[in-house]
Amino acid sequence: MSQNTAQSLPKVKPDEERYLHLVTEQRKMGQTKWTGQEIIMAAICILVVLGCLIGMVASSGAVSTANRDLAIAQNKVDSIGNKNSNLKQEINELTSHNRLQKIANHYGLSLSNQNIRNVSK
Repeated sequence: MSQNTAQSLPKVKPDEERYLHLVTEQRKMGQTKWTGQEIIMAAICILVVLGCLIGMVASSGAVSTANRDLAIAQNKVDSIGNKNSNLKQEINELTSHNRLQKIANHYGLSLSNQNIRNVSK
């Protein structure tokens, strides 16, 4: 009554053995399924990436608007600076000694250099 529990296995050819190995590998790879936690983490990652993209586009628009406003302000500053320079030059021309002397001679007045004072800020 003693039976041998070991059974003899059918012999497999080397090509069939390799084929069986590939089939079992494919089944193992295809059997993995995503868990709920993995799906939630993937969704969170996708949302974060989309949020970053939207934020980047919005900040790019804000930066271009700020650059445009800066250029407008810089043009105004340059324009006002030019007007100030022109006005300073006009003040210097109007207060020149030669001009004052001509006006004084026209009205029959005389100028004394001791009595002339230029006030500037």
